[in-house]
Amino acid sequence: MSHFVECQTEFRDPQGLVEALVECGFQESQIEVYQEAVPLYGYRGDERPQRAHIVIRRQHVGQAANDVGWERQPDGTYRAWISEYDGRHRFDQAMQNRVKQEYAYQVIARQQRARGRTVARERLPSGEIEVTIGGYR
Repeated sequence: MSHFVECQTEFRDPQGLVEALVECGFQESQIEVYQEAVPLYGYRGDERPQRAHIVIRRQHVGQAANDVGWERQPDGTYRAWISEYDGRHRFDQAMQNRVKQEYAYQVIARQQRARGRTVARERLPSGEIEVTIGGYR
């Protein structure tokens, strides 16, 4: 049985996190968002002590996977709960970095559009995202 690893993040915007996960290949219907934290489950369907407010259930993560979740902390940031197994597979470091990158883009884009600015992005061959913020519409 693999155990969950706690990963502190700088995520504060639940909508931005959901949008980032969608950009990383999950369907919005596969991402559960709760006001109160709910339990996470292991690959055998066993309830784990970890709880989360944003959850992707194991059947959407991969074969023999565990639930993946983000638990809102008192300071407003989210703690990621990713099992050691999933940290080597679907949610490896490259995927975690992509979620962070997409999250940053989603939050910035929403803030700038709310200010009436245009936002465009281009994915560079290196995998980085180049963001261009234009003048007011």
